[in-house]
Amino acid sequence: MKPLIIMVLFLILLPVIGYARGYEAVKKVGDYEIEMRIDRNPIVLGDNHIEIEIKNGGKIVKDAKVLVNYYMPPMPRMVPMNFKTYAEPKGDKYRAKMNIIMTGPWIIVIKIYQGEKPITTKLSVDAQ
Repeated sequence: MKPLIIMVLFLILLPVIGYARGYEAVKKVGDYEIEMRIDRNPIVLGDNHIEIEIKNGGKIVKDAKVLVNYYMPPMPRMVPMNFKTYAEPKGDKYRAKMNIIMTGPWIIVIKIYQGEKPITTKLSVDAQ
């Protein structure tokens, strides 16, 4: 009976464990702290969702315009792959969908427009 209960608990918790393994990064730019989460790690072909939380001096920023620019670094004899989308505000975070069309290295640039100068940060990921 005990092995059956353990197996059932394992099967119930397995999706939760798999879901918790997204990509996370925190970047500091001046007084800003930018927390980024992608729902998959590694990112995969097709739709990947990114969630961005922005803090300025420890306070959550809710009134910014957030541009997500994701591109594959230029390669010889390849068409440039460069995509842009605006992240939509949802509560305290900003969310966007990235459609990755090829495996390999991708650069994700986050531009935050609030005030006079845009705040920019980037990260590198590999799509599989």
